[in-house]
Amino acid sequence: MFDSTTELTVIRVMSGIICSSGILALLAYLGGIPTGYGKHRKDSETSMDARLGWVVQECPSFFIPVYVVYSVGYQQINLANLIIIGAFAFHYFQRTFVYTLLMHKKSTPIPIRLVCMGFTFTSINALAISNYEASHAPLPDSWLSSYQFIGGMLLWGVGMLVNLHSDHVLRNLRRPNEVGYKIPRGGAFELVSGANFSGEILEWIGLKIASNFHFPLVCFALSTALVIGTRALAHHKFYLKKFENYPKSRKAVVPFLL
Repeated sequence: MFDSTTELTVIRVMSGIICSSGILALLAYLGGIPTGYGKHRKDSETSMDARLGWVVQECPSFFIPVYVVYSVGYQQINLANLIIIGAFAFHYFQRTFVYTLLMHKKSTPIPIRLVCMGFTFTSINALAISNYEASHAPLPDSWLSSYQFIGGMLLWGVGMLVNLHSDHVLRNLRRPNEVGYKIPRGGAFELVSGANFSGEILEWIGLKIASNFHFPLVCFALSTALVIGTRALAHHKFYLKKFENYPKSRKAVVPFLL
């Protein structure tokens, strides 16, 4: 569709949009505007089934990388870049299909406004990252044995495990037919209120490092830290206000610091 130079410019613009969304999320948090997810949702908003909403907004981040690799041809993509694309797509395969399959049927409905915003975000982001890694920033085979690639992928793996375990803890907070909020305990929740968010932030920091700080992944990691980092801060404030016995040693998203 585009020549290489034009496509690279488009990718940079899309990555800038992703970065800007993170800044807007930070400004919204500082301005006291709630995210609209879960416990912060307004009842007056038009909403849809939570599981369907998550599938719709997350699926571009799985299907777009698969399509890009197919259209370019996996044989034409250097192995390190292919691993990075695969790690990105694997996270969103889990988020799109496994996570939603395990969600409670009575999960809080998600505002359609947020589903549309999420779908737009994930589509732009997946297009930028997948095309950049597949066609514009080949990493040599020697990069596979570098400390930076190995260390970055290890961080991604640790973040993924933290994210998965934290989701498991949250799913099992309440017994069947039990209602109300409870304090999450165990794993990374002993350190931070938003352990699931912390794990995902760590994933994208790790992938950014493994990619040698490719621009789309840098923008995505920053945006993720701001978007879900502020959600973790909001959750932390909610828990402190809701529970008098909430552990005072817990931070919101960064252990011992924030």
